Amino acid sequence: MPDDSRTVSVFGSCVSRDTVEVLHGRGWRVGAYVARQSLLSAGSQAPAHALDLDGLDSPFVKRVHAEDLAGDRHSRLAAAAPDTDVLLWDIVDERLGVLELPDGELLTRTTEGLTAGLYDSLVGARLLEFGSDEHFERWAAALPAWHAELADLALADRTLLLQTAWALEDEDGAATPTSWGMGAPEANWFSQRYYQAAAEVTGVRVLRLPDELTLAGTHHTWGPAPFHYQDTAYAWLADRITDFAAESR
Repeated sequence: MPDDSRTVSVFGSCVSRDTVEVLHGRGWRVGAYVARQSLLSAGSQAPAHALDLDGLDSPFVKRVHAEDLAGDRHSRLAAAAPDTDVLLWDIVDERLGVLELPDGELLTRTTEGLTAGLYDSLVGARLLEFGSDEHFERWAAALPAWHAELADLALADRTLLLQTAWALEDEDGAATPTSWGMGAPEANWFSQRYYQAAAEVTGVRVLRLPDELTLAGTHHTWGPAPFHYQDTAYAWLADRITDFAAESR
């Protein structure tokens, strides 16, 4: 079946986004794109006025933060599920942790939010840092419900978890920069138990980027970062996703 008959949906961010760009160039359609929602905050409904989004210039950034406030992952995936051939899941949006409000609702902490000072006015919010025992334990505890959601939407067998380590170096051999104070070695150490728990609890297929392809791009559209890879990495991922879609069909 030709690629242009296929649809990819996303629960994730940078890695999936850039891979989808390759797939889109090959004729794939894009279904749901659930970005800037942690596994912890998805489903958590914070008040719409908790964050002042008016100062955000990008309509996309404003929209995804509003969607995180609403915790609308399930409804958006449900709408796209019947036409979705592959659901890509990556955990890049987990890297900055979540903020727990006094009422227990959770918000995904984002780079755009930090840059814009979105969280400065939050009173009594508590940070659950990625990699901490509390964050991991609560994240792992959310996996059974996520698995049940995927099964209910008939997406479990069509989901690929993209396991992509942060690159230590770029294509020219230079060390990659940190991201909000976190470097690649630290992020990769923290991520190990998240990937292991995700695979064990959900049973979804894991697509691991080979070490030899895990290099940051020197001319990436969105600038230098340890999770902005060289072009060949995305082409490799797109090839494997296409094979996976053919198997699922």
